[in-house]
Amino acid sequence: VILALDVGEARIGVARGEEGLRLAFGRGVIHRSKQREDVAEVARRAEEEGAALIVVGLPTRTDGTSSKQTQRVRAFARALQDAGLEVAFMDERFTSKIAARDLAQGVLPRGKRQQKGRVDEASAIRILEDWLTRQTSGRMAVEFEA
Repeated sequence: VILALDVGEARIGVARGEEGLRLAFGRGVIHRSKQREDVAEVARRAEEEGAALIVVGLPTRTDGTSSKQTQRVRAFARALQDAGLEVAFMDERFTSKIAARDLAQGVLPRGKRQQKGRVDEASAIRILEDWLTRQTSGRMAVEFEA
């Protein structure tokens, strides 16, 4: 079992999938508080789901360079590693825009589509499905140093 995270400033979108499959399923959001508490909540969910790996979406600029948010996400990933979790990164450029478009075209009623956190969860699903597709197609996931 693998969890994926779309780490934002206010919320962390969470998705779950399994190695060998290309589908991921949303597991809601974690509302951010203090980093220590956020890491503990990710660890709790990982244990609950039986996850062996956490795939963290790494936000970079369109040209692939780092931003302040990239550095914040790397720091969060280091904290996850310090808590004993195995972490991999996946390029998450455009996932939020794609997720928002997919939600807008979906069957959910407008009120549910616009709930805070829905795009974060959908982005985590997209990150994990991209990672799973790379694994099953023989292409390695994008690896970045934490």
